Amino acid sequence: MNPARRHLPVVLVLLIALGSTWLAWRHEQEVSERWLRARFDDSLRDTTARIVQRMSAYEQMLRGVQGFYAGSGEVTRQGFTAYVNTLQLGADFAGIQGVGQITLTPAAELPTLLKQLHRQGLADYSITPPGERALYTPIIQVEPFSGRNRMTLGFDPYTVPELRAVMEAARDSGMPRITGKLPQLLDPANGRAPSVILCAPLFRQGSSIRTLAERRASLIGWIYAPVHLDEMMASLYGDTDSDILIHVHDGVEPSTDNLLFSSHPAETKPPRLYAAEYLEIGGRNWVIEASTLPGFVTRVGHSDATTIAISGLCLSLLLAVLARILATARQLALRLAQQMTEDLRSSEERWKFALEGAGDGVWDRDLVGDAAFYSRRCLEIFGYEPDEIAPHRQEWVERIHPDDRAAALAATAACIKGHQESFSSEYRLRCKDGRWKWVLARGRVMRRSADGKALRLLGTISDIDARKASEEQIRHMAQHDSLTGLPNRALFADRLQQALSLVHRDHAHLALFFVDLDEFKAINDHFGHATGDLLLQEAARRMHECIRASDTVGRIGGDEFVVLLPSLSSVEDARHVAEKIRQALATRFAIGGHALRISASIGIACYPEHGDSESRLWSIADAAMYAAKARGGNRVELAGGSPAHAVLTPPTDLPIITP
Repeated sequence: MNPARRHLPVVLVLLIALGSTWLAWRHEQEVSERWLRARFDDSLRDTTARIVQRMSAYEQMLRGVQGFYAGSGEVTRQGFTAYVNTLQLGADFAGIQGVGQITLTPAAELPTLLKQLHRQGLADYSITPPGERALYTPIIQVEPFSGRNRMTLGFDPYTVPELRAVMEAARDSGMPRITGKLPQLLDPANGRAPSVILCAPLFRQGSSIRTLAERRASLIGWIYAPVHLDEMMASLYGDTDSDILIHVHDGVEPSTDNLLFSSHPAETKPPRLYAAEYLEIGGRNWVIEASTLPGFVTRVGHSDATTIAISGLCLSLLLAVLARILATARQLALRLAQQMTEDLRSSEERWKFALEGAGDGVWDRDLVGDAAFYSRRCLEIFGYEPDEIAPHRQEWVERIHPDDRAAALAATAACIKGHQESFSSEYRLRCKDGRWKWVLARGRVMRRSADGKALRLLGTISDIDARKASEEQIRHMAQHDSLTGLPNRALFADRLQQALSLVHRDHAHLALFFVDLDEFKAINDHFGHATGDLLLQEAARRMHECIRASDTVGRIGGDEFVVLLPSLSSVEDARHVAEKIRQALATRFAIGGHALRISASIGIACYPEHGDSESRLWSIADAAMYAAKARGGNRVELAGGSPAHAVLTPPTDLPIITP
């Protein structure tokens, strides 16, 4: 026999074995890389979501200050200080250095402003930088008034082009706006990282601000809050992966000049993985860059690729040797081939074990026969045993929440049709005990026919129920009062805006109540804040029982509440509901073994009878409430008229009844 032909089977076996080893090694590398990328992408999305939540909280805080000015008329320095103190700039607002007020002052009015500030105790107050100009925008108050905040008093930010552009953008839009990266303007030698400034406009009370011209004509100043990104990032809720480098840049092109934050400033090694997310924050674009550090790959990137390569190479060489003996030992060669097949199968099982060891379930779907395989961990996530779900796709589809089903099926279909390489979707799935659980499903087509038709779909299931619950809790805390559970000022204002949009369209009526508890301070002082808090909670419950499911009761601070009736037939309906609330609050409270009596002063403003804008209705209802209080309290006052209800009750200086 020709020597070349004699060695041809050995060469063919060796090439096939090496090719199989390469394919298995490559497959393991791809799976490991996808797993590493998925964990990396999850971390980046989580960090990005928490940055968006925190910046939204900052904007809501500025909106709250805007509402304070819009609803309070003339705001004194003491009133501003007290309001900022109630914000409790702690964990939810970490990174904010303070809240300040900027006043818009023409040159002719500057002497009057300086005299007024000097009389208020600011004897050394002066404007920097000095010089004559047609318009001044000095900082007249900043809280807390300590540390570096003292240096900003009197500074005119309109003289800095970057700040002026943001102040004008906030004025023209009527919304909070944010600056780009700013150096330390007043104390450049202090060594602190650059910061950004959130700025929101203040408009003259009661003025219309629907158009650009009206907003410019009604502007009286700004409120602002400087933010240090280092402090904000350090205080974000949740765990941040210390093996991922995070850069935050101002703008869409990352550079050293616009770098706002770096989690590892000294790191210079090229990363294994890199990704970027683009955000819109306060009218500006931010880029969140993420790249892996060596520790991330070491900790997360578990792979059997090396084992497969070494094992496969050894098996390939051994198989080549055995192939040489095939002419005389065919049975031995068959046994060795069977052993190699088992080793390759073990490699695939190790891959599945690695995924499930990380807490994820594995599923495999045959698109030709419409059969499905679910790993044990995949079923354990939902409380099922292996034989409790039939191996058919429809069994799984029927357990997807009806509201999420269409989006989940569309993502899978797009991958099967080849519109995208892989898919990732979040949806709720019904567990064995009937409850819904949030999961993250990922998958990709692993095999296609010669004409491109998908034959096999492989993927994983991750339990993200805890993460979703945490996000919902943070969202609820940002929109509700922590003591009573009622909507706070920000959420109530949003519902009022929505209600106004509907009544504008439908030519309907709505009513806004301002409710103030008349004798609450006396009870708070006499029995303490704990009893006062219980009384506020019970008062909130009684008010909620007096309204419909479509109405809203909110708490805007202290003993002040607001009520929104978004659908009314007449003003008389509003009077009826307000009287019902007044009577409910006038009934004695049993709190901590004491029988307590309070009353309420209620002011009513209706749309369109008393105003057609949020700020107008807000100020009119507030004025009506104060009118009711001025007439002795324990009454309902309709805006622009005589009291809607006046009662003769026991003297209001005896609100407390003890056993």
